[in-house]
Amino acid sequence: MKNTLIVISSNREMEPQTRDSVQALCSAGAQLLLERGSACVTFARCRALSLACEHLRGAFAERDVVLMLDDDMIVPLEAAQAVVDAARSSGTPHAAAYATVVKRLAAARWDGHPGLWRTGLGCVAIPKAKLFELEERSESFEMNGKAYTAFTSAGAHRGVWMGEDFRLCENLGGVRLLPIAVGHVKKWPLWPDQATLDNIAKDP
Repeated sequence: MKNTLIVISSNREMEPQTRDSVQALCSAGAQLLLERGSACVTFARCRALSLACEHLRGAFAERDVVLMLDDDMIVPLEAAQAVVDAARSSGTPHAAAYATVVKRLAAARWDGHPGLWRTGLGCVAIPKAKLFELEERSESFEMNGKAYTAFTSAGAHRGVWMGEDFRLCENLGGVRLLPIAVGHVKKWPLWPDQATLDNIAKDP
């Protein structure tokens, strides 16, 4: 996890399992950036990634991959390392697979873009260069006297409603989804089943 910057947005306490995961990742060399107190999820994503870019140009300049995690994820060290390694070696965003509360995969294939997905942001690794590239071509805005970058948005998009997570994936040029499972803590931990992982592995 060396040279990895973990970015988490949260307006509550992390789930204990997530805290344990983050501690293990940081013990392996990752650095944590925690964005707190933003009631709007879309703004929280933009603020967190804006802060990440700021730190990647300063104190954390040696970090070359941003690992976005949600505050309710169980991310084993081996899974995080595999996702980060794939993003680092390819120069493109990669994600691990996780399930929603209704036991569906938190991702959808991006029609017309073979091998690419739009995913939830529970465990997504973004190479620094790719994040800087998106920052460069995105609009900036001010909030409470501070400038941020609009990395993503939520709303009607091409005739459908799109959340800030899927929109960020599109803005990044799509995400490669790996057949690697991470947990999603709700009333109980949720994990993708093997059939789902096998289906992901069929990607070209």
